[in-house]
Amino acid sequence: MHTAFIPTAGGLGVYVAFLITLFLFSFFFGEKDLLPIAILISIVFLAGLLDDLFNLTVVIKFLAMIFASIAVMTLTDVKISSLYGLFGIGELGGFLSYLLTILVIVFLTNAFNLIDGVDGLLSVIASFTLMVFGVWFLLIGEFSYALISLALLGSIAGFLVYNWFPAKIFMGDTGSLTIGFIIAFLSIAFLNTNGNLPIDSVYKINAPISLAISLLIFPIFDTFRVFILRILNKQSPFKADKRHVHHYLFSLNFGVRKIVIVLLSFNVLSFFAVIFSKGVSDSLLFIFLFGFLIFCSFAMRWYKNSRRLNLRKKVFYKQSA
Repeated sequence: MHTAFIPTAGGLGVYVAFLITLFLFSFFFGEKDLLPIAILISIVFLAGLLDDLFNLTVVIKFLAMIFASIAVMTLTDVKISSLYGLFGIGELGGFLSYLLTILVIVFLTNAFNLIDGVDGLLSVIASFTLMVFGVWFLLIGEFSYALISLALLGSIAGFLVYNWFPAKIFMGDTGSLTIGFIIAFLSIAFLNTNGNLPIDSVYKINAPISLAISLLIFPIFDTFRVFILRILNKQSPFKADKRHVHHYLFSLNFGVRKIVIVLLSFNVLSFFAVIFSKGVSDSLLFIFLFGFLIFCSFAMRWYKNSRRLNLRKKVFYKQSA
């Protein structure tokens, strides 16, 4: 897609702008809760920066993310302590809570890292997610979480000007891992905060897990799909290849801008489908989303195979004529 050298230091600019905003609000507006969060985010940022500079092994990156996840739970008490009635499951035990939190944070951090394969894609998906979180946290008075969401949104928006196709600078692992980690943290904070809202609150979400999944549906779908395809082909799930959704759309002759618009639309429409599914239980919505993603995966495979078959028929008829 790009033939000339493109610098990958965009994540550094996003991180610095985000960090400056957090520190300013911490010192001038008394938001002291932001300081430990900023320190925790810096762990993942450093892992991404070292990876961009020295190409770290998968094991080292995972260890850094696991360490950061444990630190989050220890210092901020942000962890998945309940499934809020999903399939009848409520409070989780200590070990299970810690394990599930680590898995979710590590998975989502990597999911956002993996979708950073097209100019502007990670930026627009993350921006939509952060905008939703920022507005919701503002409405319920959780200003620390709102500030984290909106500060990162502003930093990414400034970067997107230079990352939109044709990109002048890339995010790099420095940016994608940091953004993924912050969004994973905010997703868990959303579940906990929503669970603590009064049942009669107009801002309480009755299907919080399904809503969170719908808000992050494209990174979740792309990562699960790629991992499963790699495993089925007896490859390491962490080995880079061209099985991502954006590669699939490239094979259908979609341009970069069209790919970004299509995948953002997929994410936005899925989110609003869940938002307007009032009265439907979290469990049913979860099953629907799971089934929908399976359908999308098989539909993609069927369409690509039928397209190949039609192309072969055209070649055959052309040679026979």
